[in-house]
Amino acid sequence: MTQIQPSFVVTKGRDFSKLEQTMIWKKPQSHQTSAEELRIASEIALNWADPEMKIFNVLLEGDAGSGKTQLAKALSADLQLPYTKITCFADMDKSDVFGALLPVINTDQEEDKDLLDAIYQSDCFEDVLGLIQRHFSLTRERARAKFAELIERIETSDQQPTIQYKFYPSEIVRALEKGYLLEIQEPTVIRDASVLVALNSALEQNGMLNIPTGFVRRHPDCVVIITTNRNYQGNRPLNESLRDRMQHAEKMDLPELAVMVQRGIAKTNYPDKTTAEKMAEIIRLLDVTAKANAIKGVAGMRSYFYWLNAVKQGQDPFTAIDSKVLYKITTDPNELSLLQQALEASGLLVQLRLLFSGQPLNAFKEQIKGRRISSEEAETMETSDSDKQEAKSAATEATFSEELERNSHDGQAKAGSEAQEAAPAAHSLSIEAYEAQEKEKKTTASKAARQALKESIHAKEGLIVHRPPVDLEKATEAQQRLQPLLPIVESLIKQTQEVLENEQASAYSKGKYNGTRFDASKVAYQDFRTFDKKNPPHEQPSLALALRIDESGSMIREDRILYAQQAVLAVNAFAERLSLPLMIYGDTADVTAREKTSLFAYKEFNEGFEFVPEKLMTMKPRQNNRDGAVLRVLAEKLAHQPATTKLLLNISDGQPKALPDYTGVKAKEDIQQVIADYERQGVLFLAAAIGQDKEVIKAIYGEERFIDLSNLTEFPQRLLQLLTRYL
Repeated sequence: MTQIQPSFVVTKGRDFSKLEQTMIWKKPQSHQTSAEELRIASEIALNWADPEMKIFNVLLEGDAGSGKTQLAKALSADLQLPYTKITCFADMDKSDVFGALLPVINTDQEEDKDLLDAIYQSDCFEDVLGLIQRHFSLTRERARAKFAELIERIETSDQQPTIQYKFYPSEIVRALEKGYLLEIQEPTVIRDASVLVALNSALEQNGMLNIPTGFVRRHPDCVVIITTNRNYQGNRPLNESLRDRMQHAEKMDLPELAVMVQRGIAKTNYPDKTTAEKMAEIIRLLDVTAKANAIKGVAGMRSYFYWLNAVKQGQDPFTAIDSKVLYKITTDPNELSLLQQALEASGLLVQLRLLFSGQPLNAFKEQIKGRRISSEEAETMETSDSDKQEAKSAATEATFSEELERNSHDGQAKAGSEAQEAAPAAHSLSIEAYEAQEKEKKTTASKAARQALKESIHAKEGLIVHRPPVDLEKATEAQQRLQPLLPIVESLIKQTQEVLENEQASAYSKGKYNGTRFDASKVAYQDFRTFDKKNPPHEQPSLALALRIDESGSMIREDRILYAQQAVLAVNAFAERLSLPLMIYGDTADVTAREKTSLFAYKEFNEGFEFVPEKLMTMKPRQNNRDGAVLRVLAEKLAHQPATTKLLLNISDGQPKALPDYTGVKAKEDIQQVIADYERQGVLFLAAAIGQDKEVIKAIYGEERFIDLSNLTEFPQRLLQLLTRYL
């Protein structure tokens, strides 16, 4: 059995009752001490005598199965503190925090006192029997008989027992008062935000709780461990004031591969370390893939333990993985398909099959001979059905062999991303027919743009709207540029779909700044969106988005144009999947003396998404920038959209500047006039600065319309996350 670390014990000299001694967790032989456990226990012990820096509140936040409760129990053993817990639930109220009045039966039997105390401390019949058994040192059968004796004595008593009411403190109060290690599980599920706020004073070092029987002061030995999942359905943000009272916080993820294997073998006595390691790699891959695709289930340590144990008991690992792992993550066919694609792309299942067949892993690569063929070739080859199957297998295994040559962790991370890779969309129009339409649209768009500028300072300047050409050879490059962002796109799409489905399925729009119905459950978010608003008949929340990309020459610096291009490709994929009205324009100025403003219409509102990625690949740094002209043209088009939210997002790396004198105060006033004209028509403006002139851009657009995206590596992801706020 794992030995207690003497240096961690904080209760030397303290006397515990017989019941309290049973509450101190005993580490089983299968327990493997983690780095988190050593870190927390050592810090608590090191600072225990320091009244200013004492650590007595700890937050453990992570996915299900990451070992949060196991760690809390292990700290009970390390610190030698009795362990108790409370599991929170959605309708929890203050009586569950403080305690409640409960009926009690008075009897003349003095021996019943301890027995009744044990019963009141228990949650279910099995816990009652267990406490009676330990408290009186009885066998299971004798504990059951003793409990039956009490019931019979009460029922057959000549004198009817009197029923009185007594205040019984909650487990929280009991732990605070007596100095236990208290685990508070999942406080983020509580709907009433005021419930845990009531605990704030008790979480202070010398905190107190005011209960009906008087004040309860926190015992100096009490340690509170809050364990919670993150970003799960039904969870809410942890109250900021409560979070601030934590002196230590740990982000709990799956342990390292070696630790996973060590714990799995210790827990299940699984005999083969090599196959256990390969199964752990599969669990880690599925966990990464689920997160990348916003699948709500989790592949964690529990799944790993039960899969290992099922295989140890003789079950087929490739059958058991369904019930022990995959179906615990999700049963949705589309999501299961994503997980299975990731498994196939990684080659881990094939490697596991080789291990179970007794073949070395290098046999995996030796099996691959000859030219690699694709699945499509395999299907069209004029061979027998069995030959076709062999051809498909060869194509798949060839892909796996390449994956084996990569670093294991890099390969697994990439597999989750590759599962999202989509083939280029099939186009309904031929390129010839498409180009014929483009010529006609170019003339129409130029006329509409000049009309929008008719009353502005740009009315007499030359303007042309270009329709960027389609280069089908750019399709693959566009897909490669988009590839790193696909997991983020998919994740945000799933989140947004849930919001839209909830909004569209309800008579009320939720999370509004004002409305006709107050929603107390939203107070925890502290974003003031605490009202529900009645939806008018047949009205559904919607967003129309116009993107303006600055294509001035300075965009060549630090590859700004490439990051902008990548971000717009991601927004285009996002809008296509959600069927959002989208318009994308780029622009430059002073290409020629007669073409003062050049607009590049990559996509109009009334157009589909065909060939848009290919056109976006023609985006490049050009000349100067005349921001006010393009903003007015886009705002005019956006104002006529029927959407409830009309957002014009300006992506620029510098202040406006064009010949002969479009700069400084003149350019600033022009842009601000555009904003004033069209905000009255319901258009929202947002300026995203990706260059060194962000302070100038902020001064032009106003702080309320400005967002700093100058960190180019984070720019595409942050832009996507920003857009979801407006849905």
